[in-house]
Amino acid sequence: MFVRDEGLLGDTPFLAVDMDILERNIKRMAQLAAEAGVKLRPHTKTHKSPRIAQMQLDAGATGITCAKLGEAEVMADHGIEDILIAFPLIGRTKLERFHALLNRCKLTVALDDIEVAKGINQVGEHRKCKIPVYVDIDTGLQRMGRSPLDSVSHIERIAALPFLDIKGVMSHTGQAYAKDSDEDVKAIAIQDAEMMNETKQALEKKGIYIEEISIGATATARFIKEIPFATEMRPGMYAFNDRYVMGVGGATEEECAVRVMATVVAHPTRERIIIDAGSKTLSQDGYKQGGYGQICGHPEASIRSLSEEHGTVYVDGASELRIGDVVEIIPNHICPPINLADQMYAFRDGLYVETIPILGRGKNR
Repeated sequence: MFVRDEGLLGDTPFLAVDMDILERNIKRMAQLAAEAGVKLRPHTKTHKSPRIAQMQLDAGATGITCAKLGEAEVMADHGIEDILIAFPLIGRTKLERFHALLNRCKLTVALDDIEVAKGINQVGEHRKCKIPVYVDIDTGLQRMGRSPLDSVSHIERIAALPFLDIKGVMSHTGQAYAKDSDEDVKAIAIQDAEMMNETKQALEKKGIYIEEISIGATATARFIKEIPFATEMRPGMYAFNDRYVMGVGGATEEECAVRVMATVVAHPTRERIIIDAGSKTLSQDGYKQGGYGQICGHPEASIRSLSEEHGTVYVDGASELRIGDVVEIIPNHICPPINLADQMYAFRDGLYVETIPILGRGKNR
């Protein structure tokens, strides 16, 4: 069992993290980055924990990435000094918070539009210093940013703002999670970096030097030594891993550091079982092969649907699961379950060692 503490097993659902697996995952990614000569700036939206962020920094990360300003504030509260906020900051309140946070740590902020850039420029003007920014490039995900060539003229306009310093271009290869083979995942990673380098070269012809090409996604991170042009990587889920990462060959079950521990609370029919982990524990994120999480050791059981507090499990054939049994579930996507919990319980060799508060949970502003 992932957990052997009878007291905790009697009080599910909860998140269990194996510290030995977590430490190995953190060390492995730091080694990959070092061998590739690439900076590691892990995304903390996965774990939302200053404790774990510090573990990543201690292992060799040069800084961290946060999804939102609120997460960055939490990390700064705990002494983390080099933070990329990978989200546009818009509006007076956000800019005032950003201004205040600059007094406590080194910040870079990502954006993809001149209107957002104008607001950051105003902060720089007030502080009489240049604010470092990354500009998002769309390399295939179709979320933030413009296409590489369309970005050039827009970045020229941003570069003309006197209190901004365009330090880099960045992307996220989330589209790689839809792929099934190493070859396809690697191809996306290489194309992504090549497209950003194309943008960089076009900008340099116009006198705008770009220092960083920053790539993201755990899905492609294992190929970092084969990805050209990248100077920085921002994987997040690698610390824990999940079904998404396993689905693209980026991790094995043994490399998934977190389990949702849940109890069988009902067995209404031979083929239907109910567990005490629903959408408020596992989240509604689906998976390309179906289900809402992998029940370890029970390939016959599939979590087919979720209501808020109930998980409905269907059994193919026979199962030994009975009311009161505790199951271990690897979530489809680990980030939402972390954000739904107040804490993680940490274990070594199945024995409880500490509680890790998830201090950045709910910080979506």
